Order: sequence, then C-alpha cells, then structure tokens
Amino acid sequence: MRVLLSKDSKKLLFDFIMCKNKCSSLRELSIKFNFSLGKLQNWRYNLNRYIPKKFILDEITGRLEILDKQEDNWGKIKGGKKTYEIIFRKYGINEIKKRRINGGINSVKARNEKEKNLFLDIDNPLFLEFYGVLLGDGWMSKLTWKRKTTYLIGISGNAKKDRAFFGYLRKNIKVLFSRNAYLKERPKYNSIELNFSHKFLLSKMNSELGFPIGKKVDLKINEKIFKKGFNSVKDIIRGILDTDGCVYFDKIPVGRPYPCISITMKAPKLINQLFEILRKEGFKPIVYKRDGFPAEIKLKGSKQLKKWIREIGSSNPRNLNKLALVAQLDSAGAS
Repeated sequence: MRVLLSKDSKKLLFDFIMCKNKCSSLRELSIKFNFSLGKLQNWRYNLNRYIPKKFILDEITGRLEILDKQEDNWGKIKGGKKTYEIIFRKYGINEIKKRRINGGINSVKARNEKEKNLFLDIDNPLFLEFYGVLLGDGWMSKLTWKRKTTYLIGISGNAKKDRAFFGYLRKNIKVLFSRNAYLKERPKYNSIELNFSHKFLLSKMNSELGFPIGKKVDLKINEKIFKKGFNSVKDIIRGILDTDGCVYFDKIPVGRPYPCISITMKAPKLINQLFEILRKEGFKPIVYKRDGFPAEIKLKGSKQLKKWIREIGSSNPRNLNKLALVAQLDSAGAS
C-alpha cells in the first residue's frame, strides 16, 4: 500500500522520523535506513509522489492528512489486465495457465539466484542492531519435515512489553532482507515470536559471523566487527539491550530511586566483550558471575545512564520510557 500525503503532512512525517532516529539530515536517514538519498528526497519533496505505508510509523499515522491510497503494484495491475485480455482472445485460457506456471518457476529461480549473492553489510547500523537483537533473544534453526527443509530465523519477546518493538523490527527486516516477518503468539508463556524464513541469510550469518544454527553456545560478537571499535559495536549493544537487557530503578539504598542498566546472558565471552569495550569508552560496567562464569553486566547511576542515552540509546519503547524518566528525575533533582 502507498499513500499520497499533503505537503504539511510530508514535512511532519519526515521531521518525526528524523527526530526518532536522531538524524539531522536526509543523508543520515538514508544511511540508517539503507535507502538511496534520491528516493527519500523524492518522497519528501515531490508532492505527487506516493510513500510506502510501511515507511509511516504507527505513532504518527493519525496526525497525517492522507489524500489518496493505492496498492503497491497498481500500475502493473492495470497493464496486466490489458495483457491478459489480449492473450485470452488470441490463444485461450490454457496458454494463460501455462504462462503463469512458467512465470512462477522463473520468479523463484531469479530470487534464489539473487539471494545467493546476499551481502552482509556490517557497516550498516540497521544491520548491526539486528545482529545485536539476534545475539540477545534471537535464534536460527534448520528444520526438515516430510523431505522439506525450512530455514527459520526468529526473535523472542514479552507479549506485553515488546509488541511495539517487534513492529519496529518487522519494518527493519523488510528493509534489510525483503522479507515479511510474521508474529507468532505464545499466550501460555506470555511471549511472542517474530519469525521469517531466509535460507541464504541463515547460511551467511553462520558462515561469516559464526552465529550458531540451533542451540546458542559460545556466543560472541564476530571479531572482524568487534575490531572496528565502538562506533560499530554500539549498534550491536543497543540490539542486545533491547532484547536481553532492562532499565530499572534499584530500591537499595532506600530513598531516591537508583537507576540501573542490566544485561543478563548465558554467554561469558559476549559479556566480557561488552565489559571491555564499554570500559574503553569511559563507562563503568560491573560484571557479576554465576556458577563461576560472567553472566550479568550492569551500569549504575544517572550519569552512566545519561552517557548511555547519548552514545548508545535504545529502540525499544519499554527502555526508552525508562531512560527518559531517568533524565527527567535527574533534571528535577538538579533544579
């Protein structure tokens, strides 16, 4: 679905998206979303250009003036109907069926050929954040049933707290991998899953970044990314926080709430990597062990959290709300 917005609504939409993603220009936004600058400029300034509905965030939709709506392929549909009528009159329905079958086969072949050359863009902040999400609460599996193999990538979350965040992830998965991820409800466990199938992405994540298929063991940030330093790793850390971390207020000592960030994982190597790079950047992380192995990394105090807000941030509303509250309480205390 594509929508045509009024001039004022286009400005409102792009101002909102740029603010939410901490971008000061369309060029920065194009890098973050992995879109061409020309495409974003066309959507923003061309008054006759329709904008994909998936690009419009739910939070801002109700405030926009929508002048018209069209299906994504409305131009192709119109041309296709004319072609159908011509072929039907000339050759009959059997020829149409034959062409549809061949078209489907060729389409699958073309897509598979294209995806064999899938490129993992380890300089793209959006991909790095997705990688962090997988390290946090994601998984990859290869399932075979009745001679059919399914290559599945999934992310688990809390049904109440992570639903909005999963909407954000769905849009990113579509942008990064051209896949429509689907939401799976698990009410028995008060959880949800975001799943999508991608054979070549699963293979690349495993072979190039060492992400395990099946049980998650020996998790760590791939060395070639880790060596790039904080500017790359911070996006991964943000993804980890938004899935396997939390922001909360410690009630001890009694009195003024004491803000904390905590990431808990059964991944000693990964915890040590986080400790190392955060300490290099001037953070004051504390590592807690369980059964003799690093299992939790924690930051305490409003200064540490405000530094986190400036340098790493969050994309999950449940964390964003807590981080914003920390800043408010700190400002109130200072005044």
